[in-house]
Amino acid sequence: MTVTDRQFDAVLFDWCGTLVEYPTREQRFARVLERLGRPHDPQSVVELARAFATAEQHPDAIESDRHCDLSASNHEETKLLVCKLAGIDDELAAAIEQSYGDLTTYRTYPEVVDVIMTLHRHDIEIAIVSDFHLDLRPYFASLGILDCISGFAISYEVGAVKPDRRMFDAALNTITSPAHRCLMVGDNPGPDTGAAAVGITTLIIPVERVDRPALLHRVTALAVPSI
Repeated sequence: MTVTDRQFDAVLFDWCGTLVEYPTREQRFARVLERLGRPHDPQSVVELARAFATAEQHPDAIESDRHCDLSASNHEETKLLVCKLAGIDDELAAAIEQSYGDLTTYRTYPEVVDVIMTLHRHDIEIAIVSDFHLDLRPYFASLGILDCISGFAISYEVGAVKPDRRMFDAALNTITSPAHRCLMVGDNPGPDTGAAAVGITTLIIPVERVDRPALLHRVTALAVPSI
């Protein structure tokens, strides 16, 4: 198959939930409590997670969350507000907030490296479009695939969050392929289908927190159907 025969010349990937597993509140808080050396059991972790989830629905928390991923300071303000509303003490609150920026806490789905390298090997441009408050380049560098990525559109750098078209325009500005030759891959219809508004074909994969099948191989099949 020649380049002119294929449907897509570039793939845009969401990061969290698409390339990496987003930890549940219980998983996150159990790790934080363990790192702090605080005694805990499954029930206490569930209760902490429930209090946090309830606090996230407070009007002030919802309003703050709209700007959460526009900067590290916004993220800190939002998460500490939620913790305060949940009655969480300052030390634990700070550790919880910092855990969101610890890239080692996000488990990479097993097929990610193979999919990224295969796309790159077949001259498919790759861009990352993510709502996140910190730089994601170190994550890709840790996997040895940073050189496979043509560009990044990360919310804290762009000054917008998905589905704002500025995120997708920023991603398109990092590659040479036009929108109609791109495929956007995400897991959340709300933000990720914003790509369709700028003319990008969009694939939403099912969200599975445990033992997700190798869904990203479908992307390879779409972008490089000859292999």
